[in-house]
Amino acid sequence: MKKNYQIDNNEINLIELIYTFWEGKWKIVAAVVISLTALISYQLTQTNNFTAITEIKPIGIKKTNEHLVFNNLLAYANTNTRNRDEGKFSIITSANLLSLYIDILNDRSVFEDAIRKFNLLDASQYNNDQEYSEAVIKLASSIKILPPPANSLHYTINFTYDDAKKWKSALIYVDKSVSPLVKQSLVEDFNLLLSVSKNLKRYKLEGLIMERDHNLEDLTIKIKNLLDDYDRSTSDRLEYLKEQSKIAEELGIENSTIAAEKFNFQSGLLMNIQTSTPFYLKGYKTINKEIDLISNRPNKKPFIKELYELEKSQRALEQDKSIERIEKDRSLDLLKEIKQSSPLEDNNDFHAASVNIFATKYEYEDEDKSNKNPLLLAIAIGLIAGIFYVLISDAFQSHRVSRKKTN
Repeated sequence: MKKNYQIDNNEINLIELIYTFWEGKWKIVAAVVISLTALISYQLTQTNNFTAITEIKPIGIKKTNEHLVFNNLLAYANTNTRNRDEGKFSIITSANLLSLYIDILNDRSVFEDAIRKFNLLDASQYNNDQEYSEAVIKLASSIKILPPPANSLHYTINFTYDDAKKWKSALIYVDKSVSPLVKQSLVEDFNLLLSVSKNLKRYKLEGLIMERDHNLEDLTIKIKNLLDDYDRSTSDRLEYLKEQSKIAEELGIENSTIAAEKFNFQSGLLMNIQTSTPFYLKGYKTINKEIDLISNRPNKKPFIKELYELEKSQRALEQDKSIERIEKDRSLDLLKEIKQSSPLEDNNDFHAASVNIFATKYEYEDEDKSNKNPLLLAIAIGLIAGIFYVLISDAFQSHRVSRKKTN
């Protein structure tokens, strides 16, 4: 008995399907290539922004110890300086250097230089230099210098951008630029304090010299006035004595006739009361002797009241060595020598702090967490598209063949 085999055209013939795929393998490969090319082109045209987080670390103990001798000498100079009105010089510590480092970063000028140097903004995209400069300033202002967060001990630089290579180059430039600026700032502050101290010393000396000269001048005037007053009062006294001497001569009073005051009581009454005695009653011999002594005094100073105290004050001013001591004070010279032997003066590398560039963390904003590998997705899409294209193309070709046989 003859068996009839029927073929169901609705069933999929796997062998023919595999054969069809094999015949259209290059079309499928082409679809995959087109899919990958499209993905790569898309990625090239898209900007994948990130936030870069970079730590700023203070200098370590080794670098801090480089300033140890300078700090000790500076502390000694501050303690032993004679002029207490002069400014004090701060010692160099890790915290002080870090503070200066952060201050310079917050100024943003060094970031602006880095933005221009490494073309973080394309100048050709702006109409003029002013617009470009404003954009640079705005971008530099967007860079955040944040204090240590809860899980860290260091300041951080936070910046949102789309080119990690350029930002890394900018950070290296910033790190190399800031420490020399800190050193320059310290040197300028040191020189400024030296200049201020020098001027204070000069002003103090000038003030002391002027005060001493004025005081000496005042004392000289007072002494001269006392001497003049003495000459005038002596002259007046001599004239008075001469007049009294003539009266005594006219009255024939050679010697003093002034008797001691006696109080006689008769019947309980005071019979003789003498309230004042004329000077000529001393007699002209006594008066002439006084005239002779006053006129021939070899030294009149002992007879001038207050002159001795004034002369003592004058001598004290003339012998005062305060001005000479200040002039000979070498405190400022000592500070200059300290600076010359310090890290502020030598040509070695000076570090105020450091940016931990190679430990920078990048947090991407538009990262698709669900698609770990977009290349695999592109290949899958290309395969599916290629397979559909081969199947549809084969179906159309089979349909055309069928129509030709029918006709």
